[in-house]
Formats: sequence, C-alpha cells, structure tokens
Amino acid sequence: MVVGMSPRNAESSRASLLIAGSQCFRREGFVSTTVDDICREAGVSKGAFFHHFASKEALAAACLEKWRTDMAAMDATAPYRSISDPVERLDGCMAFYVDILSRPGQLKSCLAGTIAQEVFDTNSTLRDASNQCFVGAESMFAALLRDAAKMRGVDIDVVGLAKHWTGAIQGALILYKASQDASVIENNLNHVRAYIMALLDTRKTE
Repeated sequence: MVVGMSPRNAESSRASLLIAGSQCFRREGFVSTTVDDICREAGVSKGAFFHHFASKEALAAACLEKWRTDMAAMDATAPYRSISDPVERLDGCMAFYVDILSRPGQLKSCLAGTIAQEVFDTNSTLRDASNQCFVGAESMFAALLRDAAKMRGVDIDVVGLAKHWTGAIQGALILYKASQDASVIENNLNHVRAYIMALLDTRKTE
C-alpha cells in the first residue's frame, strides 16, 4: 500500500484509475496515452498508479475486463429486457444501442475497438482481451436472434448476424471519428437493424 493511504482510499484510487484509463484510451488511443496522462485524469500520483498496476498494459487489460463486465451488466438491466415478444425484444435491443451511441455529448468510442485497432499485431494480451469483449456482446445478441428466429420459424445465421451487428457498430464509430458527423452512427445502424428485422419478416408478397 502507498504510505499514508487507507484501504478505502486505495480502493478509490484504483477505481479512479480504471475510469480515467478507459476515458484516456477511448479519446487518445492506447499508444498515445501515457501514465502521466492517466494519473492527471484520475487525480492520483504515479506512486498510486504503480501500487495498483505494474504497467500501462496491465491497466488497459483491467480496463477491458471492467468494460466487458460493465457492458454485460448494463445490457442485463436494459429496458428492452422487459419486452416479452422475442422479435420486439430484439428490435428493442438494437434501438437501445442506436440511442446510446448517437446521443449528443456521448463519447463515441469503444474501448475494445480502439485498443484492438492499435495493438492487434503487436500485443496479443490486449488483442485477446479486446476480443473477449466482442465475443461476449456477440453471444448476447446471438441469443436474442435465436429466440426471435425460433418464434418466427425462420432459419437464419444467428452467429454470423451477431458478428455483422458488432461489426456495424465498430464501423459506424470509425466513420464518425473520421467525419465527425454523428448522424452516420444512427443511419448506418438503422440500416442494419432494418435488414435484420426483414430477415424475420415471414409475410409473403404476391
């Protein structure tokens, strides 16, 4: 423990570092962010940083684990979960994420996506940690797709479509970063949303 730091303060400083690290990595990227940047954002000393994390990489790995568990917790309590109809629940899920990602003032950057783009060929630890975030999200979405397809009696590639939805989110965020046009997120995701819902439409045209 850092000299003079109580257990409660130590726990608080670790939590602050996880929040600050995630924010810095999402804004500036993993490579450009320094330990000094993170400490300044968190309002803690470098001594406190190295008490909790051996390196910037160790912090990033912990941030990705927290990101994965936080996203799972958020999804588990999302309003769409209360929808009983599986098809409407799936649509509600997509609408939920379109709304979150396109909100004004929202930092439009995925921690897993940002880190994966930077380190996929240089850091297998962070690449794999990023991938676990995607795997968790895809598994959740695939389960919703499976329930919706079963109800409608249609045969669709739920795993492939789950990856398609995840890819659409990541691609929309990249397009936003390049264009600074927030409408690209909502527009792109709603196109994919409409496509997925059309696959579940069993109405026949004459």
